Amino acid sequence: MKKSKKGSKSDSPEDQRLFEKTYSTERFGFKIKLSRQRMILVVTVSISLMLLIIATMTENLGVIANIILLCTFIVAVPQFFLMYESYKNVKEMEQKFPVFLRDVIESLSAGLPLHKAIIDASKFDYGKLTPEVKKIANQISWGLPLQKVLDQFAERVKRSPRLFTSVKIINESYSSGGDLVSIFNTVTDHSLLLDEAERERRSLLNQYVVLMYAISIIFMVIVVAINKLMMPIFQATSGSVDVGEALGMTNPCDKCLGFDCTVCKLYETTSEYVFSIEPTSISAYYISLFFFMSLVQSIFSGLVAGQIGEGSIAAGMKHSLILVSITLGTFYFLVYFKILTI
Repeated sequence: MKKSKKGSKSDSPEDQRLFEKTYSTERFGFKIKLSRQRMILVVTVSISLMLLIIATMTENLGVIANIILLCTFIVAVPQFFLMYESYKNVKEMEQKFPVFLRDVIESLSAGLPLHKAIIDASKFDYGKLTPEVKKIANQISWGLPLQKVLDQFAERVKRSPRLFTSVKIINESYSSGGDLVSIFNTVTDHSLLLDEAERERRSLLNQYVVLMYAISIIFMVIVVAINKLMMPIFQATSGSVDVGEALGMTNPCDKCLGFDCTVCKLYETTSEYVFSIEPTSISAYYISLFFFMSLVQSIFSGLVAGQIGEGSIAAGMKHSLILVSITLGTFYFLVYFKILTI
């Protein structure tokens, strides 16, 4: 195995959670510590509040509605990215943990005690697990009891039930004086079986992930079909009667009140700046309506695909981003080439 570069000494507090870099500052004699996720949340919320204050000063409902939508993305998107990053890191640590245990088993079989076996294994690279292994080795070399070190490690990785349970089993067996080699082999085999079972589950459920993509695409096909097949009927006239008006096919934004006007402003802004459509036309309303319906469908289909395929809504963010990109590109193409018109 390839040796990793020498890591810097960790000064994280004991209660620091997995993958959370802390930032500390002192205000009015109080020391404030924030994780990276909370620091980004504070920054994004502060920016959003400033934008909302500026939008409120304009006293324009359309501007306020657009800023609210923008602020929602400013706050939510970074948090989802951080959640997905944390999810990926946990999965990589779970995959590398059996490799780490195998290296410890080799040292134990050679006659080394557990604490020296861990220190010896810390010289190798385990991806995202490496900082945690090095921290364990550093704490052992500083003279901390091994049981306490393993307890702290279990607390830091408790976001992964698999790692948390495995470390607790190892700690209990060490404390009770059990056969460490046998316990380590059992925990390693168990972890490898879980990895294999998860790969099989993904291969079986991939068809349902594809189905979520198909549902979103079919939804857009239905929108085009409605536009091409039904809109000409609504636009037809029978004598002096306009069929569209008779069936209620009008622009609701012509007579909006209260909150409805905020939604109409959002539709008008979308149609004008995204699709270059006259904002007061009936096309602006219905194309924007279809667009936002497809957008919501894409976002939630992606989240469901992540839950089905990888067992995590955070993992569905990548599917949501792909589907949102497909939706935006498809609508832009349909409107630009006048395939979707009213």
